[in-house]
Amino acid sequence: MRYAVLLLSSVLIVGTSAVAQTAPATSAVMPQATAVSQAPPLHPITVAQCKELMHLTGAVRLGRQSMDQMMKYLRGVVPPYIPKDVMDDMQASMDNIDLASMVTKIYQKHISEKDAVAIIAFYKTTAGQDLLKEMPAIARESEEAGAKAGQQVAHAVLERHKAEILAAAKKYEASQSSSQQP
Repeated sequence: MRYAVLLLSSVLIVGTSAVAQTAPATSAVMPQATAVSQAPPLHPITVAQCKELMHLTGAVRLGRQSMDQMMKYLRGVVPPYIPKDVMDDMQASMDNIDLASMVTKIYQKHISEKDAVAIIAFYKTTAGQDLLKEMPAIARESEEAGAKAGQQVAHAVLERHKAEILAAAKKYEASQSSSQQP
């Protein structure tokens, strides 16, 4: 029984981590950085270019959808004693985040004005529009594949360490029960 609880907890942790690190099913898949970023461009993308790029890609809308999904998830997992007004306050506070300004600053650290011209031009092409239309399906399928792989790995690792985990749980419970006695 204890092992099942530990397994479930670990899978939930891995699953929650995967959800937090992946794009929502309706957004584009963004590759994780594998190398240290270069210095910011000498002539970064302009605010106007950022706005156009975010409009073309739906970046702010997708960010809002992601935040809404996170809030929906949180509302489902918070303990029942958390007052509704706390969650309502959290929702209202999340809604007040200026995603466009936040994303603009990030884009300016990574995209040059020159590259922005080419990126915007691409997204205006038929191929760019087709890519944007297919990205939700690609993201959803990638998310599903990643979640499945994460669950399989978590299960395999927990199975390999089953005896170690059970021993650690027993030791922890013993230390907790002895520290709670007068």
